[in-house]
Amino acid sequence: MSARLAVLCLSLVVSGAAAAGGAGVERVRVWLERMQAAVSRYSYDGTFVYVRGDEVSTMRLIHSVRDGQMRERLVSLDGNGREVIRTEDRVTCFLPDREAVVVEKARPRRDFPPSFPTRIDDLVAYYDFLLDENCRDRVAGLATAKITISPRDGYRYGYHLWVDRRTGLLLKSHLLNERMEPVEQFMFTHLVYLDEVPEEWLEPSISGEGFTWYRADDPPGPDHLRQTREWVLTDVPPGFRLTMHGEHRPARARALQEHLVLSDGLAAVTVYIEALDQDGEDNLMGGSRMGAVSAWGRLVDGHHVTAMGVVPLATVKRIARAVRYEK
Repeated sequence: MSARLAVLCLSLVVSGAAAAGGAGVERVRVWLERMQAAVSRYSYDGTFVYVRGDEVSTMRLIHSVRDGQMRERLVSLDGNGREVIRTEDRVTCFLPDREAVVVEKARPRRDFPPSFPTRIDDLVAYYDFLLDENCRDRVAGLATAKITISPRDGYRYGYHLWVDRRTGLLLKSHLLNERMEPVEQFMFTHLVYLDEVPEEWLEPSISGEGFTWYRADDPPGPDHLRQTREWVLTDVPPGFRLTMHGEHRPARARALQEHLVLSDGLAAVTVYIEALDQDGEDNLMGGSRMGAVSAWGRLVDGHHVTAMGVVPLATVKRIARAVRYEK
């Protein structure tokens, strides 16, 4: 479920104004810092449209900031009526179409609006940054600045961002594929900033009574940047580095999964490693794409390895093939 939630997010910077020399990159950094600060500063109630391929979803997002703590309620306004309640440490997904509730430990924030790094010095080797502070585009009736990030190779996606000129909140984004075509789009159609969010607005409208509850185990311990003697990565795409290595049991999973996260500072790929099931019928072999999410699966020494991320297929293919078992 965390991977699926992660699919719903991401997009960054495009423009047609100033070229990004040193001064241009610095101005982009300022706007990214404003975006990051806006998430923890402003409360709001908004309606947004999310487009992935031919699929269009309309959602309501209630975002509350009180005493330094953030809480969110995400409600599907069409389709199956799902709801997601997020606190600082938990994500609870109500799935009425499945009569199920999934509870997981909160991961680093990648929900709506998407969040992006502010330290971009290491990114300029792999992305070009452009900024238009006088963009004339309006989103949800609000004046915006526009940012562009364009990849310098075929291992990452590009992004367009439209940012509220007054608050710095991300209002609209496009995720661009290898041909610089939008493959995911996010846009607020209505947004109201609030001094305080009523408590009842943050409560789910679905009780979950009679539903099956699935709870993912917490990770066995802080494994951030833990190195492994068994699993190694060789010949990964330029700029991608190991940022996390740990284990967890996803909700509804039968066994622990080992997972590694690689990132170039903006794009990220997760590698899942698990002992091969006896039947193995559901294991992905080769490549697969769902919207902007690419995945590649293969067998390595009796284990199934899957690399997955919001990146081109070439990226997950190369990373999956780089996984080796070192005895």
